[in-house]
Order: sequence, then C-alpha cells, then structure tokens
Amino acid sequence: MTDAAVEIADIGSDQPDLDPSTDRYAARFQGRAGEWLLSRQTDALMALIGDDRDVTILDVGGGHGQVARPLAQAGHTVTVLATSDAALGQVKDIDSDLLKTTVGPILPLPFADTSFDIVTSFRIMAHIGDWSALLAEMTRVARRAVIFDFPIPGGFNMLEPLLFGLKKRMEGDTRRFDTMRRADVSICLEQHGFPAQRHIGQFVLPMVVHRKLKQPAISGTLEGVCRAVGLASTIGTPVVMRADRMAER
Repeated sequence: MTDAAVEIADIGSDQPDLDPSTDRYAARFQGRAGEWLLSRQTDALMALIGDDRDVTILDVGGGHGQVARPLAQAGHTVTVLATSDAALGQVKDIDSDLLKTTVGPILPLPFADTSFDIVTSFRIMAHIGDWSALLAEMTRVARRAVIFDFPIPGGFNMLEPLLFGLKKRMEGDTRRFDTMRRADVSICLEQHGFPAQRHIGQFVLPMVVHRKLKQPAISGTLEGVCRAVGLASTIGTPVVMRADRMAER
C-alpha cells in the first residue's frame, strides 16, 4: 500500500498505528530539525529504561521504528506488534537479530500475562480512543514496567481545537488526538498494580514550531530555558512515562 493510498485514521480506529508507520509520517523527522525532535524522544525513552539490561520488550504499535531501533541498538530484544503487515512500515527497514515482528490486534494484546519484561507504546495512546483499555492490556502483559507517551491537555494543547486547521495547513497532513491528564493516567496505572511512575515532558513549544523553525540549536535553547523555569515538568508534552509493577510482599 502506498502512502498516497493511506487514509489518515481518526481517533478510535482499529489501526491507530498505520499512519505513523508510513513514509509520509517518517518524513516529519527528516532533516536536522526532525532528527533533533526524534532525539528528544529517544533520550527520554533511554533515560526511563535506565539501568535495565538485556530485557525483553514488546513495542505496541511500533511500526514507526522510533522505539525499536534505539532499543535494539542498546542490546534489548524487541518484539514489535502491528495491526497489519502494512502497519509494520518503517520497522521492515531495520536489520537486527534482536528485532522480531508480529501482526495482531492491539485490543486485546495477543499475549499471555507477564510475557515481556517491559511493554512500550509510542504514538498510540492519543489515537486509540480507549486509552485506559490499552494501559490495562500493557500492564497485564508486562512483568516489570510499562513505558509510553501521551499528550496532556495543558500548554499549547489547550488551543488544539482552534489551531488544528492552521497546523494542517502548515504540516500538510496531521490528525486529531486525545489528551489525558497525568493524574488520570496515574490512577489507571495504580488500579492495575503499577503505582510507581516517572515522567518526562518533551516539548513546551508545539513540535510544528520546531519543524518550521529548522534550527535545532535555537530550538534546544528555547526548550532549555523552558526546562530551567520548570515548564517542561508541568506542561511539557507529549509526556513519556514509566510505571513499575508493585513488588510482591
């Protein structure tokens, strides 16, 4: 299936991972600005992986390759689950003996309880519709931890309903997304036995601003100032969060 034939799925689609797996979507992260944006996500991911070594990881909806590539490079065994062969997209270009792929539904996940040490999911929470059901499945399958990203309603995301048309004209293709409060996400995780959470807010300014600016040095300075005054930890978005399973007593 060519990118031209791919219709951008709305919130609640049964293939929320298809659009971010396309060449068209990957083009957003080409060039110096795109590479810088992606590096921020990778830095957050690896910071939350921390000292975990040689763990098995399930990446839910990860056909974009943005998670599988750095994790495999770090020596982790990664299984990417996509909703279709087409949704494996960018992962097909990764050459690594540590990478496995499989096709199946995201809800429910086609794996037994505690099948993987860590379960990740990026670019999915905001588009799946029932994000709490996704977290329930991720925590069910994870032995140790889950790591995922999601947009919060604060900051510039408050203006998303008003700015969607402008963003679409600036980027050429975009899709609507759900936001969720950190407190609501934390409550959901605690209900499934994952009470310990750490989170990193990625960007205070809208990502489209950094893409159009095309000046990573300036973008880094702007975001650095925002972090220094505490904005990244309060309104930085998307949030990358890690939650760990409660230890048995």
